[in-house]
Amino acid sequence: MKEFLEYQKEISNLQYTINLLLWELKITAPKDSQSDLVDLIAHFQRMVFELQTNNHYGELLNEIISCDEFNDLKEPEKRYIKNLLRHYEEYKKVPVDFYEEYNKIINESNIAWREAKESNNYDLFKPHLKRVIEITKQYYSYIDSKNSNLYDVMLNKYEIGTKSENLDKLFDELKEGILPLIPENNVETTKLNYNYTKQELIECAKFLLDYIGFDLKKGIIDIYPHGFTEKMNPNDIRITFRETTDPIDFVTTVIHEGGHGIFEQNISPNLSKYENTVIDNLYAFHESQSRFYENILGRNKNFWIPIYDKLKQMLHLQIDIDEFIKLLNTPQCSIERVSADELTYCMHIIMRYEIEKMIFNEQLDISQLPKIWNQKTLEYLKVEVKNDAEGLMQDVHWSEGNFGYFPSYLLGAIYDGILLEIIEKELGNIDDILKDGKIKEITQYLIENIYVNGGAYTSFEIFNKLYGKEITAKPLIKYFKNKYSKN
Repeated sequence: MKEFLEYQKEISNLQYTINLLLWELKITAPKDSQSDLVDLIAHFQRMVFELQTNNHYGELLNEIISCDEFNDLKEPEKRYIKNLLRHYEEYKKVPVDFYEEYNKIINESNIAWREAKESNNYDLFKPHLKRVIEITKQYYSYIDSKNSNLYDVMLNKYEIGTKSENLDKLFDELKEGILPLIPENNVETTKLNYNYTKQELIECAKFLLDYIGFDLKKGIIDIYPHGFTEKMNPNDIRITFRETTDPIDFVTTVIHEGGHGIFEQNISPNLSKYENTVIDNLYAFHESQSRFYENILGRNKNFWIPIYDKLKQMLHLQIDIDEFIKLLNTPQCSIERVSADELTYCMHIIMRYEIEKMIFNEQLDISQLPKIWNQKTLEYLKVEVKNDAEGLMQDVHWSEGNFGYFPSYLLGAIYDGILLEIIEKELGNIDDILKDGKIKEITQYLIENIYVNGGAYTSFEIFNKLYGKEITAKPLIKYFKNKYSKN
């Protein structure tokens, strides 16, 4: 066990270095240094991969699982070690030289996406996207050469046990339930537009994150074109958001990323020593937590009652709380996913899911992607895409090879409907808890019952224990109908 933990520490140290370099690449590195950083990151990623696929590592994991010390471990620790062995067996199938090239292509693609998005030039991004799609197919063919449905292999990377046929059923159920609630014509609302300094946004972000239970001693905040949460190590969780003039977009993004961060900060130290990066194979559940904070809690008027005066001061708001809540909760069909309301957001994910299936199951020509993207946006969201920067290139995911990730957002939203029922059964009426400024009681419940175990249990196991019923979209549909059928 001592030898194993020392080996695991070496992997973790290298991964920490990689994560810091990736942060530099995305956030602070000058443009002319980016290609050098890409090569350096690829070098360290190769080192980690070699450690994770070394024959000695496989032997060590098998010996650990067979020894008496393993039997003395608690169940979550046993599961973590077994997961490491499962990954070893998967990674072992991937040639080291290919893996290094794969990561280099991904990092180059991410740089190209940023430039193409800023200049609204899909032709600049297209060859990189083509390479990413091709090498992603090759990568997952190594991982599972027997599965004829590569997209299902991708889905399982993010949420173990997920199949597209199950998602089809859940998403169709959801689509049928919510399409009648989506307005034919957008209600006119005032678009808030304020000029903020970077420091004003960061100070307000710190205030909101602290309020919901994010530990600022273990996290920092910065600005990037796309909001994300990056785990450097268990004591270093970093959050970004876009520099924006829209306070609605700002607060929802910060609270969303805060949900991710709180989850990562509260894994038991006994498990963190086995973990190299983020919680593994639990991405849909991860997204359920960020969206639970953002939507179920953060769009509830009672969430804001204890803190609205402070928020109003920090963001120079010139509207009362009722108008603010109306802006948070008025469904608006729009182009952009990240600023979409919780109802129409579902259709943003469904269209991406359908396009991803077309890419990997129907060999879709990427030159047709903008056309298909624009058609589906018009069909599902009733709005026309004006350019590729606001359309096909608005999200970072495909540039990073994260195909199969988008469904995690919607599966996570479905989980949230279930989680709302669980919380109210265990803690009481959620409106009363929020109105009294006791949101950290909800955070503490989630920590004690879910977060402490990290990725030891699958989403299905978590809900089997806390909910005891099959996963269904019905609770989320009920939530939406109660909230939006009145509008």
